Amino acid sequence: MSPTPKKIKLAAGNSTLAIHWSDGHESAYSYRFLRGKCPCATCGESAPLQDQVLGGLPILGQKPLQPERAELVGRYAVQIYWSDGHSSGIYTFQYLRGLCPCADCTAAREVENPA
Repeated sequence: MSPTPKKIKLAAGNSTLAIHWSDGHESAYSYRFLRGKCPCATCGESAPLQDQVLGGLPILGQKPLQPERAELVGRYAVQIYWSDGHSSGIYTFQYLRGLCPCADCTAAREVENPA
């Protein structure tokens, strides 16, 4: 059985979405990383952030890229409503766990899929 989130927290102070998993693992995803990995049909896991952000800074008149809110989708995913108006991406828990950017998960992915 795949791990499921026990707690999901949008942490505005450090611009991350944190997940505490049922197996004790913890993941922290930067907002920019998650938006760039949007799994919707339009983005296809590579959102064009250049349109919203230039050199990491918001374009004049644009709000900083961040989630405005997030909602659970059944018992399998979370939908994030981004400040750039995008909200069609549904991030399944399995997808999020596979994206975990921690050193252990990154190393495990490199062993499974050597370049």
